[in-house]
Amino acid sequence: MNLKFTFGTDFELSRVKDTLAKLDWYDSKGYKPRFPKGIIKESLGKEIQNQIKKEFKEDDYKAVTNKISSNFSKMAGPLSDKLKEVFNGKIPKEFIVYLTNYGVGGSYKLPNMIILNINRKNSPKIIVHEIIHLAIEDWIKKYKIQHWEKERIVDLILNSKEFRFLNHGSWQKNYGNVERYIDNLFNKYFFKNPEDFFSKIESLRISNN
Repeated sequence: MNLKFTFGTDFELSRVKDTLAKLDWYDSKGYKPRFPKGIIKESLGKEIQNQIKKEFKEDDYKAVTNKISSNFSKMAGPLSDKLKEVFNGKIPKEFIVYLTNYGVGGSYKLPNMIILNINRKNSPKIIVHEIIHLAIEDWIKKYKIQHWEKERIVDLILNSKEFRFLNHGSWQKNYGNVERYIDNLFNKYFFKNPEDFFSKIESLRISNN
């Protein structure tokens, strides 16, 4: 499993515009994205671009690249083996990591794209978190799994005994109370049959609302 890093002002402009377009959604979930200084929802493209260029420091991105590469290499082999075991080998050999100074801590896009905010101190953990998202995303879409449900599932996977070697130890502060029906279902089914687990979530969600 390899990580390929990329960054640049063109991507930063795209990142800021995409984040601004989703700002209402981020606010509704309690996320606080980072933006270039002085940039607000109504800012125009040229204004955003100029501010990004003022703030862009290539050495910051290179430093994060070197640090993550060193830390991730220690876990890449065991992580790759475990992911192939759990997800029947359906794991990309390479993940493209787009480094950014803006937006939330991490994001992902199929099939193998990870977006990482360079200001986060726990970058390797965020990358692994996004890799798990990518591993389950087909089921997330197929069974219409909701936002906090998928976030809880990812953290349950990373903190499970099967992934204990990662020493992940990170949980989000709030999952919208989905743990009241997700956790028991996860413990009973996920590592026996992941798709069976995902297929049962909707009916339990309905019965718990």
